[in-house]
Amino acid sequence: MTGAMPQRLKAFLANTALVAISLAITYLVGEFVFFRYLLPDMSMNLRPHLPDRADFFLQNSKARHVPHDYIALVGDSYAQGMGDWLLAVGGKSDQPYHSANVIHELLDRDVVTFGRASAGSAEGMVLRLTRILGDGYCYIFPPIEEPKQFFIYFYEGNDIDDNNELLQRAIKDRGGDLAARIDKFLNTDFGVVSSWRCHGHLGDMMFRMARFVVRDAFATHHIIDLPATQNRVVIAGVPTGTSELQVPSMDLSEQQIDDGVTVYDRSLAWLRRKYPSIPTTVVYIPSPAATYRQANPEVISKDVFIPAESLREGRLVIVDGRPFPAAGIYEHSQRICEKIRAATLRQGVAFIDARPLMRKAAALQAIHGPRDWNHPNERGYRLLGTLVAAHVNDHPADACDDSWP
Repeated sequence: MTGAMPQRLKAFLANTALVAISLAITYLVGEFVFFRYLLPDMSMNLRPHLPDRADFFLQNSKARHVPHDYIALVGDSYAQGMGDWLLAVGGKSDQPYHSANVIHELLDRDVVTFGRASAGSAEGMVLRLTRILGDGYCYIFPPIEEPKQFFIYFYEGNDIDDNNELLQRAIKDRGGDLAARIDKFLNTDFGVVSSWRCHGHLGDMMFRMARFVVRDAFATHHIIDLPATQNRVVIAGVPTGTSELQVPSMDLSEQQIDDGVTVYDRSLAWLRRKYPSIPTTVVYIPSPAATYRQANPEVISKDVFIPAESLREGRLVIVDGRPFPAAGIYEHSQRICEKIRAATLRQGVAFIDARPLMRKAAALQAIHGPRDWNHPNERGYRLLGTLVAAHVNDHPADACDDSWP
């Protein structure tokens, strides 16, 4: 009896090892076949469940599966393309729906966005680029060449807020040399790709799909369709109702704004060190509240947060709105613009102030809404895409122009 037990144990261990090895080989072969050969033919409906690097290949603003000689957009939901244009096509990303498509059409160049909703400066310029471009060692994907040009969308509506949230979460102590601590964090955390990440993509996708199925069965879905009864803006001389409008970080103190600008500055510095030969331009995009002439002395702002893990399921987190003086919104917009411009030019990066162009267009027609007033509609994205396309071959250094048409 005693001799039989070790034999049975050995057989059990051998069979277990054989099963584990077989599963590992099946997984490795499966991820290679899926991402290398099957992904180009997958439905666009799969995009919400894909990991970052896989999603890169399924964007529709390029001529081929692997982009070549391409322009890269960096930023948050404005770079990602959220808004009424996407809602109008039923959320189907196989059709044109944002500025990347406009630039692609105008220049006949491949355009790829690294944008992701709720991404602050560090997430957009460091984490997203590292996860996609820094994953070149991973054999399961085709190699990706570096872009020919970066356009970074800085959105005054919440980028500074997102940067402060990062400080609270990752840095915490803001005393002393804050810039040095941010640099250390970017270099050792956001700017590093784990070698194990290569083999996590297929498992990550399967987990996201399973989570979506479970949440879809029990969750209550929210729709970006806020009532246009909170504010009134002047369009073509007529007061027009809107929903709550995002404002340029009005809740933050001057020190918090400066700290948020420091996160932006160090993130841009990281990008310039990582890609020193790639021309880079920052596009300063105004918040909706600072884009229109307000018909009321105060603006009601209600932020609609779309957490990264919730974006794919369409779940929103809406916080209560509060009033802000319209005059203060315009002043705040100008002050933040000047701080961002100064930090941008210090890094030797080109700078575009999109406010004059967007305000001129918004004086005649709505470039946001009518369902989602905190992101551009088709008219707004065509305006933004045309602006970017016009500056592909130059190096602007716009002054922050607070004038109105």
